[in-house]
Amino acid sequence: MPEGSYPFPTYSGLLEPRHYKQIGSAIWLFLWCISSTTAEKEKEGTVWGIVLGNKPIRINELEETFGVSNRTVRSWIKTLEDYGYIRVTRAPYGLIFSVRNSKKYQNRSAENFRSDDGERQNIATLDGSDRQNIADHAAENCRSNKDITEIYKAASSASSDDRILDSVSQVERHFCLRRGKGFSVSPSDFSEIRRMIVDGLPVELINRVIDESFDSYKPKHKLDEIRSITYCIPRCYDEWMKLQQEEPITGAVPHVPVTIGSPQPQRKTKRQREFEELDRFIEEEKRRGNG
Repeated sequence: MPEGSYPFPTYSGLLEPRHYKQIGSAIWLFLWCISSTTAEKEKEGTVWGIVLGNKPIRINELEETFGVSNRTVRSWIKTLEDYGYIRVTRAPYGLIFSVRNSKKYQNRSAENFRSDDGERQNIATLDGSDRQNIADHAAENCRSNKDITEIYKAASSASSDDRILDSVSQVERHFCLRRGKGFSVSPSDFSEIRRMIVDGLPVELINRVIDESFDSYKPKHKLDEIRSITYCIPRCYDEWMKLQQEEPITGAVPHVPVTIGSPQPQRKTKRQREFEELDRFIEEEKRRGNG
């Protein structure tokens, strides 16, 4: 998102009672989607505003943006989806937002929004200094949106951080499944899982050790159970070190015969001998013909 504050267009129709009753406090997410629209595309007669160049947005990012809970953000999204204000596409690394009937760029030419020298022209609804001030703000806004689009297009592919997060999520889900409680681990456990992934431990190895830990665990009483991933972490590193020690030994052995001293002749197959006999016969016939 661009730094600082900037103006963006909305329409007074949004202030009608029916919208207030439908949107409620989700208006903040709706306005954020409008302000973050970087392009508009028409599909089947409906203009859709593309939010942040189709960059997937995580729920926790929106939590930080608005300073609200995960539950509140999900409620806003459901409200706006149910009433058709936005369209949300679920992606592996977040949610992709589009705004229905976006009018951020409607009736504004490209020249009105930006130019190479950063000047704005043809603001028909204002006069004098007000016209120039609004023009300058809008040009700045559109240049920022252009920059955002380029940045997020480059970031739309799965980055290293995205792959790490995906691996951590796989381990988190597996641990919670074996634990039989909750859908997420504590922040400290999440950090520990991330550290293992960053250190290079494969997801398959970590999940296998988690299974072995739960299978072999013998509780002393009914309240004795594995609650944290920290119980499994030393075992994960033990298994990882074993693999690291075995790898150079197996990897150093070439998969070709190793000879000592002079090379030993290899036995030829019957087919190879027949081809050699045929080659010799052809060579002899050539020599006879030349003679």
